[in-house]
Amino acid sequence: MLPARDPVLRGWFAAPRGLRAARWVLSCLLLIFVIIVAVPMSHTSSLPTVSYSRDLAVMTREARYPVVTPAGLPLSWAPVSSGVALGGANGPGTATWQLGYVTPSGTLASVEQSDAATAAFIRRMTNSGTPQPPVRIAGLVWRASANPGRGQRSLYLTRPGGSTIIVTGNASWAQLRVLAASLRPQPHR
Repeated sequence: MLPARDPVLRGWFAAPRGLRAARWVLSCLLLIFVIIVAVPMSHTSSLPTVSYSRDLAVMTREARYPVVTPAGLPLSWAPVSSGVALGGANGPGTATWQLGYVTPSGTLASVEQSDAATAAFIRRMTNSGTPQPPVRIAGLVWRASANPGRGQRSLYLTRPGGSTIIVTGNASWAQLRVLAASLRPQPHR
């Protein structure tokens, strides 16, 4: 039924069938555009945080080396991943732990620690990064490497007894230093 009194609407509905379909599609697209522009969308992507207390308990019980965890990081650092591997690809009897954080700037940084073969573990966790000048953090000398093609920076430390700690990710060097400086040994259980 055509509106009798409104010439604009009467012309709109009285147009040929193909033109009406085109107008209908155009009207729908215009409505979708208005909805997209008018409804605010969240542009922040937040990763769900995780509790790593279970993995910490496993590592302090099973690892033959002093396990470290961050202490005193600001609340803006959020743990987003944790994984333990006992044996497996790193070799029988090894204990490896990956603990990942999202930094205040939204980049990622992780602490990787293992008693796996040192050179192979470093090569794998740094993606064969190019050596950089060493960095002194909290009285310890950390070696550094970078893999610009992957946007990855790494700091690593080998300890007596054959364990290795690697702080790595796409976080800035300053953020990696903050994470490395926060690491504290945990009591063996």
